[in-house]
Amino acid sequence: MRTTSLPPAALSAGEDSTAVARPDASAALGEAHAPHSPLHGVKLVALIVFLFASAWLGWQVARGGIALGLLWWFPVIGAVGYVAADLVSGLVHFLADNFAEEDTPIIGAAFVKPFRDHHTDPTGITRHDFVETNGNNVIVSLPFVLPAALWLPSSTNALAWVVASFTLCFILAIFLTNQFHKWAHEPVPPPIALRLQRAGLILSKEHHNVHHTSPFDTHYCITVGLWNKLLERVQLWERLERAIRRWLPGTDPKMRVVRDAEARASAVAASGGRADG
Repeated sequence: MRTTSLPPAALSAGEDSTAVARPDASAALGEAHAPHSPLHGVKLVALIVFLFASAWLGWQVARGGIALGLLWWFPVIGAVGYVAADLVSGLVHFLADNFAEEDTPIIGAAFVKPFRDHHTDPTGITRHDFVETNGNNVIVSLPFVLPAALWLPSSTNALAWVVASFTLCFILAIFLTNQFHKWAHEPVPPPIALRLQRAGLILSKEHHNVHHTSPFDTHYCITVGLWNKLLERVQLWERLERAIRRWLPGTDPKMRVVRDAEARASAVAASGGRADG
C-alpha cells in the first residue's frame, strides 16, 4: 500500500484553509459526482433503502421499548451511540487522510478521493447536494442497519433491543456526520445548524478549523468533535500512524507531517524561494 501526502495547496492554507478554493479541483469533482452520474444513482438508491430500513428499525425499537419496559434507557443508549459515531468518524478520517490511494480498489474513488479533494478544495463540500454529501456514509451504514432491522428480535428480547437501539443511534449519527461536516464549512449555516453548533451538539466551524490548519494532523473527529482534545492530548493519531507505518508492509515509513514539510520545501524551491500566500 502506498501513501499520499496532502496536496500542496492545503500545505500553504494558513490559519484557516477553508478559505482555499481550487476551481480546477472542484470542477473535476463535480463531473465525477454529478446528479446524472452512475455513482450518484447508486447513492440515491442506497439512501432510499437506508431510510426505509432505519424507519423500520426505529419502529421495532419503539415497540420493543414499550413492551419490555426499557424505553427510558433509550436516551442513554442514544448518547453512547452518538459518542461512538464521533470516535469512528475520527478513525475513518485519519485513515483516509493518511493511508491508501485514490486509485485503491473499492475504497479509493468512493472514500479516499473525497477526503483528499476536500483538503484541496475545503469549500467544495458546500456545493454538494444532499445525496452526494451523505451517500458514502449511507453505503457504509447499510451492512449494519439492514441486519438489525430484518433479523434482531428487538421487540421481544431485551438484549436484542439494546443492540438494536445502539445500532439505530450509531448509524443515524454516522449518516448525518458529513452533513454536520458540510455545515461546519458553510459561510452561513441553516439556523437550526447554527443553534446546534453553538450548543456543542454538532461539529462547529471554529472547532473544525483546527483540522484545516497546518500540519492537518489533529481534530479528525467530525460528528461533534467531542473526542478531539482528549485524543490530541494523548497523541493517539501520531502514535497510531507510527505503529501502522512501522508494522504494515508497503507503507511509507515517513510520517505524513515529514513528507508534507518536504513537499512544501520542494514547492518553495520550485517557485524560486517564494512561498505562496
